[in-house]
Amino acid sequence: MDQLKNTTIRSISSKILAGSFGNAKYFGYKDKKLISLVEIKTKNGLVAYGESLVGTYSPILYKNNLKYVSQFFLNKNLVESLKISQKLQINKFFYYSGILKSILASIEIAILNLISNKKKQSLAKTINQLYFKSKSKEKKFIKVYSSAGSIKANIQDIKKDLKKTNSLNIDNIKIRLDINKEYRSKIKLLQNNNFKFAIDLIANTYEKNRNQSNLKKFLKYIQEYKPLWIEECLNVNDIYKFDDIKKFNKEINFSYGENFNTIFDFFNLARYYKFKYLNIDISHTTISDLVKIINLINSINLKTKIIFHCWGGVINLHTSLEIASLIDANIEMVEFPIADFSLNNEYVQKVEIKHSKLNIDSVDRKSINKFYSKDLNKTKSKNFKKYEFKF
Repeated sequence: MDQLKNTTIRSISSKILAGSFGNAKYFGYKDKKLISLVEIKTKNGLVAYGESLVGTYSPILYKNNLKYVSQFFLNKNLVESLKISQKLQINKFFYYSGILKSILASIEIAILNLISNKKKQSLAKTINQLYFKSKSKEKKFIKVYSSAGSIKANIQDIKKDLKKTNSLNIDNIKIRLDINKEYRSKIKLLQNNNFKFAIDLIANTYEKNRNQSNLKKFLKYIQEYKPLWIEECLNVNDIYKFDDIKKFNKEINFSYGENFNTIFDFFNLARYYKFKYLNIDISHTTISDLVKIINLINSINLKTKIIFHCWGGVINLHTSLEIASLIDANIEMVEFPIADFSLNNEYVQKVEIKHSKLNIDSVDRKSINKFYSKDLNKTKSKNFKKYEFKF
């Protein structure tokens, strides 16, 4: 512990990277996608990175708010820094939820990576020591599903996604659908290719697409195909209608939560709305809060499981896999994005997957922070504004 107390934070800065993405087929993106990293350097020369989900959508907001939040961590040691993050989250007006909470999530990831670097061990081992008293048994293989299928995708695009999913040895896939347009041919394609599949409806939840009649028609249609789950079926302002949706479709599993990042949010989804799965993004919800959510679920014997949401970069994805290796009993699957993304492609192709289970030891877990080193050297932030996500 002394070595951590003697390791002090010297600087905190944002690093915004842009990579070619999805052949302009994904809603809200052009031909590039952004990720926003926090780079933390210590006075003794260690460097580590964290990632924030909000930075994927607005790196400008991420950068400006990170500058403000950073003041609390400068010149503090690593032990103090973790305590500061938890203390800030007690503030219900500013740091309990929203963008500042998402920024704290990225800072916690970076701090825990610094501790891992210092101890020369994996992130999972560090989290196990700090939050589970080393009592959690680490698993080598993590269940994943392939995430692709833009709502703009045509049949040929989805065929390519299925082929890539198959080549990666993944049996489960999630595609995104616009249920205000023809979708039956896409569903039948999945069934004919013997894929177990989930459906993401988030694009149908935007204000202009909130059509309850279409939603009910779709859910009635999809029941016979027994999807793994239906994700984000309602706009957040319509969440109170979920009881009726669930009564209407008792055989369908539902998931929700990628836009939420508080214990209160996820407890309500699990306990009161009774969602089968929680879509937690570890670059949006702090690791310290995730541990509390897990403990709460276990303490009242809820059957709710987590499907980690991963739609950012490698730091987001790998951190999710590290944590999933620790809490296997609470995890249904980890989202494994296969959409063409130049910043992620090397990692996606490098990991070893068999029968939808990823071998976390197939990558160098102690050097994951070095993954973006060549990209960071080419960063030119002035070009990023035009690539912000458009809702």
